[in-house]
Amino acid sequence: MDNLKLLLDKTYITNILCDLSYNYYNFINNCIMLPTILGSSILTIMNSADIDINKMKIINITLNGLNTLILAISTNYKLNDRINNYKSNRTKIIKLQHIIESYMLKNDTITPALLEGFINEYDKIYEDLIFSFPYHIKMKVISKYQGKKSLPNSLNFLATTTEITTNANADIVEIV
Repeated sequence: MDNLKLLLDKTYITNILCDLSYNYYNFINNCIMLPTILGSSILTIMNSADIDINKMKIINITLNGLNTLILAISTNYKLNDRINNYKSNRTKIIKLQHIIESYMLKNDTITPALLEGFINEYDKIYEDLIFSFPYHIKMKVISKYQGKKSLPNSLNFLATTTEITTNANADIVEIV
């Protein structure tokens, strides 16, 4: 059951990573979309106003250009894809957590085959994560949960890498 508890810790941490990443990219997306909504609203109002046609052309071109630029940035960084991927995988990891917790409440032991099934499901969820978690979120989670919960393998390397030194005579970075 200890292995199952470790896996439950990892699902808990992964859930937190997905949730924080989802919130982070959703906030960025909302901040990017607000100017496009405001710009479109302003254009609608101005198009119905009695403004000189030449001035209106310049305003239309400027605001439409800014809207296009903002949408291109959002598309290029695949913000909606990131948001949807983190949300979907957060839901999957919560379901796995509930299955593991339910099993632990009803049973005192676990068979190797069942444990392997839980691990395979956990691995499948990680495979479905198209984007990595932002570095600052990883570090935040490591600093809060290192030593308290079993960290996923994706964080273990960062957690154990405490010091990076550079050899002054060479262009080699060595991890200590």
